[in-house]
Amino acid sequence: MIHPRVAVIKTHPTTVLSDYEKLLKLAGVEQALPKSSQTILKDNISWHFPYLSANTTPWQLEGTVKALRNSGYSDLVSVHNNTVVTDPYRGEKLNKLDPIYKNTG
Repeated sequence: MIHPRVAVIKTHPTTVLSDYEKLLKLAGVEQALPKSSQTILKDNISWHFPYLSANTTPWQLEGTVKALRNSGYSDLVSVHNNTVVTDPYRGEKLNKLDPIYKNTG
């Protein structure tokens, strides 16, 4: 049985993307997530407008995608909710996530 693990590191704007790789390793991503399975990327866009405290930020998504790719995860797919208050494609664009998604495939 795999036990949950939480990892916390101090980061800086100049190292944030590479710090996600360290973070995923500390959290034990390779023990918890099989590389042979499709990995779903689900951003959080509570509102399609760019509210940093409510939405996934570009550096969170980019850092995670790069860390997963560098660890050998090749089958990444994104999913979105389409709700009354959220247009996921508008949210992707306004929150600057669309270039990251275009480069994950």
